[in-house]
Amino acid sequence: MAGVASQPPIRTPSGGTTDQIFQPLADCGNGNPAFYHQFFDDFDQNFSFTTGNTYTITGTGSFAAHSAAGGVGRISALTGSFEQIQLVTPSFSLNVAPKKVFFEVGLVGHSTVSTATTVAGLINTNANFTGTTITDGVYFKWVGSTSTLTLNSAISSTTTSVTIAPAAYTITNGTPVQLAFYITRLGDILAYVDTQLVGFIPQSNIGTTGNPQNAGAVARISAPTITTVLCTPSIGMATTSGTTQTLDVDFITVEQER
Repeated sequence: MAGVASQPPIRTPSGGTTDQIFQPLADCGNGNPAFYHQFFDDFDQNFSFTTGNTYTITGTGSFAAHSAAGGVGRISALTGSFEQIQLVTPSFSLNVAPKKVFFEVGLVGHSTVSTATTVAGLINTNANFTGTTITDGVYFKWVGSTSTLTLNSAISSTTTSVTIAPAAYTITNGTPVQLAFYITRLGDILAYVDTQLVGFIPQSNIGTTGNPQNAGAVARISAPTITTVLCTPSIGMATTSGTTQTLDVDFITVEQER
C-alpha cells in the first residue's frame, strides 16, 4: 500500500476553546501551553499543602488534602480567626487591556456559610486579606452575616464593587458553587457564578432542576481603573463565631493572555 502523507495541522492563531459561548472561558484560546501565562491546581498533590511550596499558607487553622473525588483542599479556620492560601510569588498582571485575563475557582462547599467571610481572586500579597482592606486586585467576597456576594476591583485601597443578585446563585452549607471572572479586551470585568461553570453543559439544561441556572455573566464592572500591582491567586476564609469551620476547594485556574 502506498504511503499517504498526512495533511498539515489545522492552524488557529487565536487559539481554541472547549467552552461554549455562555461559559467563562469562551474567549480563552488556550491551545499552546505558552499562549497564556497560566496557573492550575486540582489539589491532588501533597506539594500544595506545605507552606512555602506552591502556596504561602497563613492563619491559625490549617490547609490540608481532603479525601474526596476530583482532588480537594480543605481550608479550616478556628473560631474568630482566619486561614488563607496565596500562590508564593505574585506574577499576574490585571491591567493589560486589550489582553484578556480569566480566573475560575470551584468551591465544594462551606461547613457554616452564615458566619464565614470568604475571598477568592487575584490580589496583592496580604497577611490577612479576609479581615483587612485589600489594597489591590480583583476578587469575589462572600459575607455570610449579610448573605452578600460581591465582585470587587481594588486599586490603592479604593474599591469598586458590584453586588451579585441573590437569584443568580445558591450558597448554603455544603453546597458546591463555582466563581469566575473575565477581564475583557475593553477592560470590563464580568462575573460568573453557578453550580457548574466547567465541563460539557448543553444549553438546553440551563435553568432546569439540578443543572446550571445562568447562561453567561451575572454582573459586570464596566471599565474600572485596574491595579498595575502584580497579583497572585488567593483563597481565604475568616470566621466570626461557632466552632471550627471548613471550606473545601476543588480547583483554581488563572489564564492571562500574553
